[in-house]
Amino acid sequence: MSDAVRGDVDTSQAGATSKIVWRPYHIYIVGLLLLITICNYLDRIVLNVLQEPIKRELRLSDWQLGLLSGPAFALFYSVAGIPVARLAERTNRARLMAAVVAVWSTMTALCGVAQGFVQLLLFRVGVGMGEGGCLPVSHSLLADNFSMRQRGMVMSIVSTAPSFATILAPIVGGLIAQQWGWRAAFLVVGLPGLLLALLAWLTLREPRDRTHTETFAKVEAKSNSTFLADLGVLLRNPAFVMLVVGGAFIGLAYNGVTVFTVSFMMRTHGLTLSDAGGVVGLGGMLGLAGTFLGGLAADKLADARGRSYVLVPAVGGVLTCLFYGLAFAQQNWVLGLPLLLAASVAYNLKNGPMYAAVQNIVPGTMRATGAAVFMFGATVIGGMTGPLLAGGVSDSVAGQAFPAALGVFHAACPGGRAAKGAAADVAQACAHASAAGLQTALVVVSMGFLLAAIFLVIGARWLKANEPATA
Repeated sequence: MSDAVRGDVDTSQAGATSKIVWRPYHIYIVGLLLLITICNYLDRIVLNVLQEPIKRELRLSDWQLGLLSGPAFALFYSVAGIPVARLAERTNRARLMAAVVAVWSTMTALCGVAQGFVQLLLFRVGVGMGEGGCLPVSHSLLADNFSMRQRGMVMSIVSTAPSFATILAPIVGGLIAQQWGWRAAFLVVGLPGLLLALLAWLTLREPRDRTHTETFAKVEAKSNSTFLADLGVLLRNPAFVMLVVGGAFIGLAYNGVTVFTVSFMMRTHGLTLSDAGGVVGLGGMLGLAGTFLGGLAADKLADARGRSYVLVPAVGGVLTCLFYGLAFAQQNWVLGLPLLLAASVAYNLKNGPMYAAVQNIVPGTMRATGAAVFMFGATVIGGMTGPLLAGGVSDSVAGQAFPAALGVFHAACPGGRAAKGAAADVAQACAHASAAGLQTALVVVSMGFLLAAIFLVIGARWLKANEPATA
């Protein structure tokens, strides 16, 4: 694809990082996709902020909370992502993006009217199915507008979305929930996405021109390419496979940790919902720094094979495991807070580089498919198992920590708290067991970041870019 489509590229010095000369539309497309991706993550993670009041009102267990944030979302997120990605290879991606934004935003708003666990579960399934198409379509659009050694920073800009969403979630979700309840928070978070869907429909352009689209369609028809055939191409690339496995472990650890971080601060350190949300928001702000540092470092250190786009996330994984593990083991909140914030910076180092690595190594006609398969590993294997693992370990350890003389934990402590009118010693035992279970669970799932780093380092040995670094 020509530089007229991708943006101006300065390649005056061989091997030097390509300079992005921003045109108005390039600024607009990155800005719009950033807002859409913020909406994508905000609608997804606001449940993490609201889950304690939801848990109490609907009388849910941690395992059920893990189900809402894990399989209910992740499975359908990934299942929907692949067919949407296949459509993105053949149809107008701008219109497709508008459609998926409208679906997930509507479903998020509907979560606010759920009257029980089953209804909330079904609406979360709808959110997952809508959001599954966002990143594959977005990343393929960005890859077709920018060249290889521009993608680290461009992907990092759009990948600041999780940090912005983390900042906004406690503000929009936590404060509104305290004033008007958790149901109102879902409505407020969901409705703005409909405006973004309209903007995408009216203003976002498909970068493939008609000639390119028609030529690609003829090649597809002649080769009789199918998803299984394209998947075979991807799976025969060992670097891509290691990237998927690494992403899966990152997804497991990240989802397991973030789903319960607010609950951890409330149970273990006694913070209020708004205070705990404020800490999460501060972590999101510092995560912005990590995202930009990761993209800058990956672009700056990139060689002809693009190994830095994998090794920078590997370094981030080791540091994230260390900081989270230490933070969750702390009983002193003064020591735990800076470790949590440091973990947020380290975790976000991988955001832009890993997404750029996927686009750099997959064939140009499989950009959306490659992104969808990568996200399948990160969400189905990671996102689905992480919250369930954390919730299951938490419930199990809590049950063991609860004194047998006082009864069975789940019967004596519905929703993690003593039943109304229970004796003071039962209430205290419930609170202690619930906190101890969650603390242990979060330390366990944090080890996933270290496993991810190992697979990423292995994958760097086979990494080979699909285009020149200065293209």
